[in-house]
Amino acid sequence: MAWGCTLCLALAGGALLALLVQLLRWLRADGDLTLLWAEWRGKKPENELRGKVVWVTGASSGIGEELAYQLSKIGALLAISARREDELERVKKKCLQISNLSDKDILVLRLDLTDRSSHEAATNSVLRHFGKIDVLVNNGGRSQRSLFVDTNLDVYSAIIELNYLGTISLTKHVLNHMIQRKRGKIVTVSSVMGIMGAPLASGYCASKHALQ
Repeated sequence: MAWGCTLCLALAGGALLALLVQLLRWLRADGDLTLLWAEWRGKKPENELRGKVVWVTGASSGIGEELAYQLSKIGALLAISARREDELERVKKKCLQISNLSDKDILVLRLDLTDRSSHEAATNSVLRHFGKIDVLVNNGGRSQRSLFVDTNLDVYSAIIELNYLGTISLTKHVLNHMIQRKRGKIVTVSSVMGIMGAPLASGYCASKHALQ
């Protein structure tokens, strides 16, 4: 009887702890307990990334563009790449306006992730400019809005080539450098659609699931 009561109390305590954890996620962690724990330990982005070389792909718009702005504010040295060089120059200009970085602290690098033969040269360009790569943010990619029955196979091929194979290819080149240095971090921007399917995005879901 006593053993049964102890078990019930333990289960109730575990349930209460689980509810508390979920409440903390909702109130403070924006859905990410790892970031909350890191913040409590004093590991803030401005402390960890200031002066580090961060390469962001797909930086001409969307998530990549905003990442460039936030990283520049905390003093990270940036390599920003995408296909549209004019848009990258616009992003660089704003980064310089909102931060204390100088012109040489931001490298604009035109890069087509689907051109895998160019990835080694692109990696070497970043290394020549900064001497190292501390963080690679694989953000470049594209989405899709079409029914499966209406989508040409070429669309699926293009999405996989960009979102998956392009990311893998660039990562392999940067990883060689990081292994030699015995340090470095690689961040890959995925999607909840890489975990669960969604309508009108079968190719996109497949490419993000591959990255998972």
